Amino acid sequence: MKLTFTYDRNRDIHCLLNYGKTSINSPTPTKVYEELISKYGEDVSESETDTFIESYFSTHKTDVNSFLKRFQEQWDAISLEYQKKAWQVFGVNLPSDVTAYLTINHRAPYSIEENMFYIVMYGSAPIKTAMHELWHFYTWYKYGIEWEKKLGTEKYNEIKEALTVLLNVECKDLLPTGVEDSGYPQHKELRERIINLWVKDQNIENLWNALVL
Repeated sequence: MKLTFTYDRNRDIHCLLNYGKTSINSPTPTKVYEELISKYGEDVSESETDTFIESYFSTHKTDVNSFLKRFQEQWDAISLEYQKKAWQVFGVNLPSDVTAYLTINHRAPYSIEENMFYIVMYGSAPIKTAMHELWHFYTWYKYGIEWEKKLGTEKYNEIKEALTVLLNVECKDLLPTGVEDSGYPQHKELRERIINLWVKDQNIENLWNALVL
């Protein structure tokens, strides 16, 4: 699996307009979305969002290519080891290459169907985000196809989000210094349970069964 970082203005506009206001795990608007609507109002258009992004780049003196180069180099340095560790946990490989689209939005949704996810351009730990989002892909190809319907979207979402806590154990040496995958506050107790279960035998089947039964 190859992960490629890129920037697409239309993708950035889409992310800001469709995921800036709310999301399934975080119902509050992102800061940059609030900036957008404070200037153009709630009924903001794609063209207005395009203008806003251009202005945002200018204000923040953004060189998109420098972000892309840095993120790609950081990822390439750990890519093979990360995939090795993910295989050791899940026993599956990702079947397709994945694209990471940079965005000014402070939220990073993903799409298994499109083999893509977003990276917050000005985020403090983009490689942690990449590891987090790809962990969802591994979870999906291991369990999601079968279990999302059985559990329902909400329950499956809780488990797959909480499972990223394993990054702090299995991929600790690949995370940037001082960085952890903290997850969402509402999943805190579940994440703690996952760690307690995982340290017993590091077996994903036993862990999954304990979480879904």
